[in-house]
Amino acid sequence: MAKSGVVEKIRAAGGEIFAVSSEPQSLASEAQDAWELSFQAVGDPHHEILGDCREADRFDLYIGDGALPERHWSSHPNGIFQAGILALAEDRRVLYRWHCRPTHQNRGGASGRVTASHMWSRIQDGLASDTDAPWDTDPPLDAPEAFWPYFVAQLFAHGWFIKPKRFPLGRPDDKPSARVSAMKPRLIGFAAAWAICFVLLPARRVLLALISYAAAITPAVRRMNREFQHIPAGGTPEPGGRSLGTEPPQTHPLPPSH
Repeated sequence: MAKSGVVEKIRAAGGEIFAVSSEPQSLASEAQDAWELSFQAVGDPHHEILGDCREADRFDLYIGDGALPERHWSSHPNGIFQAGILALAEDRRVLYRWHCRPTHQNRGGASGRVTASHMWSRIQDGLASDTDAPWDTDPPLDAPEAFWPYFVAQLFAHGWFIKPKRFPLGRPDDKPSARVSAMKPRLIGFAAAWAICFVLLPARRVLLALISYAAAITPAVRRMNREFQHIPAGGTPEPGGRSLGTEPPQTHPLPPSH
């Protein structure tokens, strides 16, 4: 948004843009300064802004339960917002709305955002209409879908093939960041090592070792499948989870327990 020129176009049309985060205001302001955003970042850790949108039946978001307990600086008392965009006219008419449905193909909602040019085009269509815009369910995105098994393999490569390890965020006082691109050489080396073993050692013993390794990591793979949100089209989050959301255009307020 910041680099596309869309912010300037929105302001030229008499509008303003805000980034609403499920982080506390202190972290929202820190991100605004660090990323040199030309628009205001607003913290909404208790989902009060989202709650108002839900009550007005204008907007909803999927809520991720992917908290980061090992990071002392992060706090999400009601869960993490999945990405979404809401554009309103001065009379509160909905000009555009989209939200990210987390799947394994977008790494649990971590990637795949509506392109700024498409969003601005749909907002212009909304300005020319006198009714609320429908949900945008199939917009062009800024990143291709991920191949889930390969992403899980990257997590194992990050943990040196002993256990899957998530990639750190790389905040100044956090653990050093690891580049996802650096995992490809590790994966190639790992596959090459197995290939060499098949050439130099008895194939049956190597095959048994490979089967044993696959069996040993299967519980961790299944855990990754559960931990990363995956909500099929038309589906809802599993009962008992903190991940809440609805398929458009239905919206529902959070239960009081949340």
